Amino acid sequence: MDTYKYKNTETYHLWECWEKSSNGLPIGELMKSWTEQCGFPLLKVTQEEWKDEEVTLTFQQSWFLSDGSCGETEGEDKKLWCVPIFVQTESGILPSVTWMREEYCSVTIPLSGSNGYIKLNANHDVPMRVQHTPTMLAKMAGSIADMTMPVSDRGGLLMDMYALLKANKLLHPKALFTLITYYKHETSPIVWEAMESILSSLESITSQADSELGAHFRAFAKKIIMPLKNVVGWDPQEGEDHFAVKLRGTMIRLFAKFCNDEEDVVNEAKSRFSKFLVNPDDVKALPSDIRLPVFKIVLKNGGTEEYDAIKSYFYSAVDIAEKKLALNSLGYASDPALKQKTLDWTLSGDVKLQDFFYPMGSVSGSSKEGLALSWTFFQSNFDTIKDKIGKASSSLMDACIIYCCGSFCTDEDADKVEEFFKANPLPNNARKIAQAVENIRANAKMLESLQKHIELIDEGFWVSISS
Repeated sequence: MDTYKYKNTETYHLWECWEKSSNGLPIGELMKSWTEQCGFPLLKVTQEEWKDEEVTLTFQQSWFLSDGSCGETEGEDKKLWCVPIFVQTESGILPSVTWMREEYCSVTIPLSGSNGYIKLNANHDVPMRVQHTPTMLAKMAGSIADMTMPVSDRGGLLMDMYALLKANKLLHPKALFTLITYYKHETSPIVWEAMESILSSLESITSQADSELGAHFRAFAKKIIMPLKNVVGWDPQEGEDHFAVKLRGTMIRLFAKFCNDEEDVVNEAKSRFSKFLVNPDDVKALPSDIRLPVFKIVLKNGGTEEYDAIKSYFYSAVDIAEKKLALNSLGYASDPALKQKTLDWTLSGDVKLQDFFYPMGSVSGSSKEGLALSWTFFQSNFDTIKDKIGKASSSLMDACIIYCCGSFCTDEDADKVEEFFKANPLPNNARKIAQAVENIRANAKMLESLQKHIELIDEGFWVSISS
């Protein structure tokens, strides 16, 4: 501050001062590479040489894009970052930091023993993706399973692997599915939030496969999820902390998506729902944070009676948040006629303008059939929806678009969505439409990649990695 007081400065002056006060760390070079170019890198381990007391790894850095494309045009210089590589081992984070400036870099890392593991990007402090080798992942298995690896590394490792799968950077999706099995006894709500995101995304994509892939994946996910009931259970315990509450919420949301046909899950949900109908203010029987997944479980296993009860609660509830619970759940009714009834209800005038897209999302998110039904409804009622929104915020139409078609998973569907909006242009929503189509094509690419591995259609494959 004293050096430049009463003077004009530029950004690099700050980096220079930080560099001087950091005992020579390459702050200027680091910050320039991260702030003056877009994107972030993928750090891939290309070679490994393991010995009893050390391992020599060779890294390659490249520009990472979520759709797997290289992003660089021919003749353009490759993007390179000044990457600090922090290493986590079973003994903790190594004190030495490797600074990677070129496309390739090799480093020798000490091990505490022949079974020691190496986890790159310790604590996930650096915004990049890391692709470890199968050998490195196998060596991490024990520390993931017994949860001695830090929480941030366990969760970050999962997110990296899913991003690599979606970008088609993995040689075989088995790598991710095998990694997931290491988390059977996981108790951290932070890690389970990452797991919930990944499992839900995979379910959304695999459920639209024409093969048995979706059913096999659901069964696999159920085996990973069900042991959670022995960790937190449905009822709060005296003295439990905030993390236990978060974990319970995650567990029941996952139950609603993957385990809604399990007898004990269904019976528990129905029991709590019955008490809720007697006294909606009974937060002990059905706390607010688990009402939505419980509503979904009950609707998936019920009929008109349960549907009408939740719809009635929408009209009687005073709190807006409680009304939204009904709006976000009614589409999960198993009867297609009730799904259609939910969609028609959105345009009845009973649902406020700022909320009318929520039921569309509940129908589209309920199943493959629900998604198709929502898109058909949107197309058939496009003019009515457009007139209803009128001059209100364009974000309302954005929400309708994403909810009604954003989760498709084939290039054919992407083409149909593009064709529809070419014939029915929405200039104010052009960016959201483009994003929806891009997401559909990315999903299609991922689904196609999964289906190429025909062993994923074989139940024996899923049994083998779960045992």
